[in-house]
Amino acid sequence: MPTAWETDYTETFHHHSYPAISPTRPELSAAGKTVFISGGGRGLGTGIVDAFAQAGAKILIILGRNAATLQAVAERTEAAHPAIKVHTIAGDVSREADLARAFAEVKKIAPSGIDVFVANAGVLPTITPIRPAVDANSEDTKSDDAYITEWWRGWEVNVKGVFLQARHFLATAAPNAVFLNISAGAGHINPVFPGFSAYASSKLGAARVVETLQAENPGFRFNNIQPGVVETEMLEASDILTYGLPVDDLNLPGHFLVWLASPEAEFLKGKYVWANWDVDELKARKDEISAPNRLVSGLVGWA
Repeated sequence: MPTAWETDYTETFHHHSYPAISPTRPELSAAGKTVFISGGGRGLGTGIVDAFAQAGAKILIILGRNAATLQAVAERTEAAHPAIKVHTIAGDVSREADLARAFAEVKKIAPSGIDVFVANAGVLPTITPIRPAVDANSEDTKSDDAYITEWWRGWEVNVKGVFLQARHFLATAAPNAVFLNISAGAGHINPVFPGFSAYASSKLGAARVVETLQAENPGFRFNNIQPGVVETEMLEASDILTYGLPVDDLNLPGHFLVWLASPEAEFLKGKYVWANWDVDELKARKDEISAPNRLVSGLVGWA
């Protein structure tokens, strides 16, 4: 694992929010908009909820597996922003039945459709090398079965979950809506990181799903985002934070997403971006970035 993920796509690599992406900028206003955020009850989700609340969203809908944590976020957000209504829905993004029930509620809450959809829910399976198969008669079969189940859970949530959420986005999206998928640098940084096979492959797979959605639905905007390295419960449960990577402030990804959902970022339609990159530098390279092979997944060394 390298000691830094910093890339040189923009000369400035941010670890904290800055004025250009401030959610209180009038140009980035989310006034009148309905924003849906999965995984909104913990980690990055709480910062994303707060950012869109600061941007003046009309309605926030947050989905997660723990109803109590969702309610706590909703109460805290409404107390700080009395003009905003926060709706909570408990559910697992990897289960179609949960999402079907959730979006039946969404259609009642926001009959005009979702303006900004943030697919933030995700899991980080245990970081471990791919293990050799064990003999069927081995005493380790139960442990091995658990390992396989956890590895595949990464794909169930990070790929299938994005696929299912995207289907419901397409069914409930307002005109010119934006779909923002929270990805991870582990999915595309080279050299690959040993032990990250489940997480990296699932995040890369989901990114390609999102790029396909953009090709199929030019009337909407889809983006993949590396949100940074933030001290969330998910990362703390792994050993990533012991690798010496520079840590980012919780506000950075949320504020960046507010900017990304705004008209200022329209030129990034279909692109994969890092929340750490400087948005003014990105805007200055608008013509370069608009090329089909820029900031998308592909094969390194082959145009």
